[in-house]
Amino acid sequence: YRYLSDENILNTKIFIIRVDASESIGLGHLARCILIANFIKNKNYDVVFFTTQSLSQSIIELEGFKCHRVGDLAPDFMELYNSFSVIADINSDTIFNNKLEYSNYLKNLGRNAELLITLEDLINYPYCSDVVIIPYCGADKLKLKNGCKTKYLIGSTYFPLRDEFKDDSFIVSKSATKILVTMGGSDPEKITLKVLNSINKLDKLFDITVILGRASNILDKDINNIMNNYMGLHRVLRDVKNITKQMLECDIAITNSGLTKYELSALGIPSVIISNNKQQALYSDIFSSYGSSIHLGSVDSVNSKYIRDTCINLMKNFKVRSNMSRVGKVLVAGDGLTKIWDAINKLSK
Repeated sequence: YRYLSDENILNTKIFIIRVDASESIGLGHLARCILIANFIKNKNYDVVFFTTQSLSQSIIELEGFKCHRVGDLAPDFMELYNSFSVIADINSDTIFNNKLEYSNYLKNLGRNAELLITLEDLINYPYCSDVVIIPYCGADKLKLKNGCKTKYLIGSTYFPLRDEFKDDSFIVSKSATKILVTMGGSDPEKITLKVLNSINKLDKLFDITVILGRASNILDKDINNIMNNYMGLHRVLRDVKNITKQMLECDIAITNSGLTKYELSALGIPSVIISNNKQQALYSDIFSSYGSSIHLGSVDSVNSKYIRDTCINLMKNFKVRSNMSRVGKVLVAGDGLTKIWDAINKLSK
């Protein structure tokens, strides 16, 4: 990373990225922002991160980017930089108590910025920043505010996807034997344990791979207590660097309502989704309506039998898995980052 000196600070265009990550927030938004940051850096712009969380700061700095740790108030970037654009990926119920609090924060965050770019959830009437990115299935049906000059980048065609997830090699096996359980970077609701409690009682023995993310606080003994009597093969991997390899080796995946479902879809891997909460369940319903996954509902409303029966039926049904795989591979475009950059570039000229 090229650190800015006092001499070039006035002449250098800087992108400031405001993002958080923790066990409750998850790591998906941070991973997405690091992907965006590397893309921008490769265009010869400077990128600086601001975060409130120690976990996100350590991950960002390990990736080679400068990161400022800040408090709850929106930082005044003018104290450090004269010319900058801001990218914010912080719309989370775990960060802000309500929509007004979030809107006020963005107003302060974007003051003096050349562009304020925000990544938003599937919500009607999102905040009118200069660029609003909602890179999800179903975003085209959202209601937008009239009369604001926002540039909307909407739909999964804008989903930022790492190159490793553009792999087209997955082949649906007629005889399915391998199940992957992955809940992304964290798993605050411990959905992993609920899933294992269910599938360890399957009549047919499958090979089960469990991947725990960096921010997961599930212990090995928690899993061992559940899987102690399971007669099939099972293994637990933590903070996997090449997750694509593990994904491509499974026949189906069980995941939560985070961004991992888009990555599984892009690879063509049929997935079963259990949502973190009722709000996320609404988003997962929309995602699964496109056909690459089966959504069971919110974690607090899904029982073990439903999980078990869904897995068994999906593993048995080659035709259904084949259709899910085919749909998934075309659901997420591989050039979302380029499309986002092209749109931003036009506005900033």
